This record gives sequence, C-alpha cells and structure tokens, in this order.
Amino acid sequence: MTNRNEYFLKLFDVPFEAASLNESMFQTRTIQKADASLLAELMIDAYRDTIDYDGETFDDALSEVNAFLAGERGGQAWLQMSFLAFSNSNLVGACLISEWQERRLPIIAYLMTSASWKNHGIGRHLLFQALKEIKKGGYTEVRAVITEGNKPSENLFLKLGFQKVISPNR
Repeated sequence: MTNRNEYFLKLFDVPFEAASLNESMFQTRTIQKADASLLAELMIDAYRDTIDYDGETFDDALSEVNAFLAGERGGQAWLQMSFLAFSNSNLVGACLISEWQERRLPIIAYLMTSASWKNHGIGRHLLFQALKEIKKGGYTEVRAVITEGNKPSENLFLKLGFQKVISPNR
C-alpha cells in the first residue's frame, strides 16, 4: 500500500502577492462538470511515469474524475474554487478543490500539470488561485494529502508554507 501524508496550511500565512505568473501564456477558468473527459485526459498525462501512476486507463481516470465531481471522494467538489489552465484551448493544468467532510475543511484534492508543461509554474499558479478563493470563502485552513515520495508535489506544497501533519503513531 502506498503511504500518503497529510499537510495543512493556515491561510493567513500565505503571501498571495508572490503568486504572479505570465498569464499571457495561458487562460484560466473554474471547472464545470462538462470538463470530465478533459480532466481524465490530463490526469493520465500528468500522472504517467510518476509515483502516482498505477497503469490507469482513460476509463479509470474518467471514473475517478466523475467520482470526484459527484462528491464520492470524501466530500462535495467545490467547482467555484477549482481552476483549469488552458494554452491555445489545450488543458495544461488543474487544481481541484473539495470539502474534506471528515475534517470539515477544504482539501486540495488534485493538482495536475500536463507533462509538457511541468516546471513552468502552472500548478503553483492554479494552487494560489484556489487558495485565494478558499480564503475568500471564509476558511482559515486547507489540507492536502500527498503520496510519500512525490518530491515535486512535496516540494511545491512545502515551499508554499504547507506543513506535514505529524501523526502520533509515527
């Protein structure tokens, strides 16, 4: 079984002004349920050849995206706080937010960047955009769960001020 670690961020600690990125390279918008197929394609492309890829097919990814959109992954999907990035009408990144019902907090459910757009700041930008909306929604804390050993995600979240939750059992 793959180990995953929980991270948290107190939103009053976030330097939102540091989130600038040349947005002329891409366009962003909130997600819609009609984006499910695009998100499934992105999920396969973003996760292939990473620690989070287990040989999933497009149908597997589409099933996962639809389960997220239906609120079957621990809480309701928050579409108004979830963002997509497009370059020339191609989906290149997504930050999907939902309610972590068990914790009664927002969670960064998925942060994905197309393989060809990794290391261009897309994920960071989308994450900042989502965090701003979460803060506007009156929340003071957000959570994320990251696969242990997913260094790109661990590094990004730690750089933004997320802290690993230390379990008393570890």
